[in-house]
Amino acid sequence: MDRIKYQMLRYSVENEIADYDSGRTDPNALANSLMRLFLQAQSAEQVRNQHAKRKLLTFRRRPDVIVPGWAFHPTGRNS
Repeated sequence: MDRIKYQMLRYSVENEIADYDSGRTDPNALANSLMRLFLQAQSAEQVRNQHAKRKLLTFRRRPDVIVPGWAFHPTGRNS
């Protein structure tokens, strides 16, 4: 998420809190906490995606595994 989108989202979250809360808590501090949680979740999701992509790109078959016969079947028409 780029800086402008983050600021727009944070501003809208802060406004929603201010409209809902009506002065009982500090909307700025609450918005900071919520945005911190949001960014942690987003970065964790990106890390998971990067790990999954890395595992896919660096996949290696174990050499001691016996390959099933159907794996050598030619693609295309069946007899």
